[in-house]
Amino acid sequence: MKNYNPSATEQVILLTPKGLLNGTEHYLIPMYQRNYAWGNSEIEQLIVDIMDAQIDAKNSKEYKNYYLGTLVVFERPQLSSKRKVFEVIDGQQRFTTLSLLIIYLKNYFTTIDSDYDMSWYKEQNIEFESRPKSTQTLELLLNENLETYEHLHEAKLNPAIINGYKSISEVMESKFITPNNENQQSTTTFEEFCDYLFQYVQIARVPVPDETDLNHYFEVMNNRGEQLEKHEIIKARLLSVIEKADENEIALADKQSAKALIHNIWEACANMNKYVQYGFNPTLRFKLFSDNLTLLQPKDFDELLNIYKEYDYPNNSQPDNDQYSGCNDDAQNNKAKPLPSLYDILDDNFDSPPNPSNTADKEEDDGNSETYYSLVNFSSFLLHALRIMVNLQSSYKQDIALDDKQLLTQFETFILKPSSLENTHISDTDQSIETNDQITPLSQVKTFIYALLKSKFIFDQFIIKRNTQDSKGQWTLNKLIKNEDKKNSYYKNSFESDNDKLVMLQSAFHVSTPTTNYKHWLNAVLYYACTHYQYDKMGLNSVAYLNHLEEIARAFMLRRYLTDEPDDYHQIIYQTSDFNKLLAEHAEDNLNPDNLHIQIKQYLRYGNIRNIFVFNYLDYLLWLNGNYPKFTFTARSSVEHFYPQNKRNDSIFLEDKGSKDSLLHSFGNLCLISHSLNSRVSNDMPDVKVKYFSQSGDIQSGQIDSLKLLKMIECIQGKPDTWDKKMIAKHETEMLNVMMQGLNLELAGIPHE
Repeated sequence: MKNYNPSATEQVILLTPKGLLNGTEHYLIPMYQRNYAWGNSEIEQLIVDIMDAQIDAKNSKEYKNYYLGTLVVFERPQLSSKRKVFEVIDGQQRFTTLSLLIIYLKNYFTTIDSDYDMSWYKEQNIEFESRPKSTQTLELLLNENLETYEHLHEAKLNPAIINGYKSISEVMESKFITPNNENQQSTTTFEEFCDYLFQYVQIARVPVPDETDLNHYFEVMNNRGEQLEKHEIIKARLLSVIEKADENEIALADKQSAKALIHNIWEACANMNKYVQYGFNPTLRFKLFSDNLTLLQPKDFDELLNIYKEYDYPNNSQPDNDQYSGCNDDAQNNKAKPLPSLYDILDDNFDSPPNPSNTADKEEDDGNSETYYSLVNFSSFLLHALRIMVNLQSSYKQDIALDDKQLLTQFETFILKPSSLENTHISDTDQSIETNDQITPLSQVKTFIYALLKSKFIFDQFIIKRNTQDSKGQWTLNKLIKNEDKKNSYYKNSFESDNDKLVMLQSAFHVSTPTTNYKHWLNAVLYYACTHYQYDKMGLNSVAYLNHLEEIARAFMLRRYLTDEPDDYHQIIYQTSDFNKLLAEHAEDNLNPDNLHIQIKQYLRYGNIRNIFVFNYLDYLLWLNGNYPKFTFTARSSVEHFYPQNKRNDSIFLEDKGSKDSLLHSFGNLCLISHSLNSRVSNDMPDVKVKYFSQSGDIQSGQIDSLKLLKMIECIQGKPDTWDKKMIAKHETEMLNVMMQGLNLELAGIPHE
């Protein structure tokens, strides 16, 4: 990988559609680009995404910028023209669709004689090189009405662009009240949509270097599918803050080293499938993470910068790949490869990163294979780090949506334009982040970069991951350790005690919300780990760590899933000082003690279950109380009736099958299984299901989908008993007792059945 290029990312400009299309600059689609190819689905998704963002802003009364994507361009030299001309290298499909949308809106307002101001769009500023039909079609769409251009000779037009315009018309009429669709119900108006579109939607225009071979670049982008992602835009803007900072904020001599440090940390953290220590050269690595690589030593950005200047910059040595036994500090010929930048991709010698699925099991590593599969991608992880940082920083807590669609908006609000945090008084606790009284973009960048490094280090050491070196991909909780000779490295359990319990509980959380967005449990765990991390040989105390995870599990259960008045996740995570006290108060105040057992049973009935974590939490408790060494949490999201709900000739539930209180839909008759298993056994009677599991070997191997399911099987396996109403009620009572004990509800003096 190339060294940091200080001019590579400082010309990224954010433009609104109005700023992009108002005609002050001209855009050329070169001949090597493919024809316009967006269909109904892509066009509708673009419009719906903008509309959703606008409606959310309207409802919340908080209007923030919405990032639509990137437009990679090359500025063509012009001898006489006063307007700049940009050759569009990547993003032409979105650009053309935006042009069609603006043309449609202008025509629409003209048709209904609206006084909405579209006068700024007088002519199209997009031209298709060597494709006159495409250019002419756009001109006709802008200057003529629908009836006129449809009757022109087909050979003079580009049908793909016409179809795109028609798709936009259909989508807009289906979403808004129009003269052709007066009965349509809409939560917003054309005018409100346009105001948001022209003021808050943003496209990042990214220039490529003057010396770039554009045909080569376009070929590379198409072949590799590389695109400039949102997190790369954020990195560019953070570096721009350093570059533009006054000398009274940061010494001129420190600017280059600060930017190089940010670049290094960003690239090291962006590789979510490797331990962050390997993102730095060996000398710097040991200074940052101790001689055995298990402790983060600097406590803020300034310490980081001082260490970096002394041990790395200006040499900017690259990280190596000594990852396993047998790799030493002299093995510098195999460079580690963080995620490629735009400039790396353009290099003729660029090698695509290896596919982790092609990595063979081995004890030694060549430095190119991934170490583990991460639970989240880098964009999502940035939001976790930002959310933690901001909530530690502000005296009043700030919610930040864990949705990577809002990545640029959140960074603009809290880092680049942190007006909402200015003059915030920081509480004097060990958990607070030290900042200046006057928060500035520069102070926020420095604070965030350190928070990012700390969060990634903690994520690598104390959060579960899939082990790619294990053919079964088991959940692990391992830390990276370097021997005293600093030559050999290996992995071991992160904790001497309770490591297996932490693995099980974290994996129970994860399989309940397997998507990368909205992992509130992960945010809660990272928040605790960041605020309780000790800069000594301990790092985290395993007992306290496990206790807190179990408190989070209980809080999610009682305050989100087993109540009529669920609390917000942010409130649970960031505004709770004493979980045990609060849970006790919650159980006493919000649930009737005399009827608690009955009420919880209602929340766990089929159709009332809010989150499948209720099943996974119970399985965790059963695992704690039993002997199931081979059980692991896997992706299971199908709620199964052990006694099937669609069985013909039903005698047991014939009378009350449709009753709202039927035991058929009670928690005692439900379990969680995979979709594939559901499709195989869903309509089978319980005795047939037991026979299936016995013959498949799942019970003997311990690979059964659910421990609750195993308990149900054990009720009738090899016994004369049948799975009837009495058996269902008995099993439900047993499972509820286990759950209530795990929730500590007996502390409130509530008896069990």
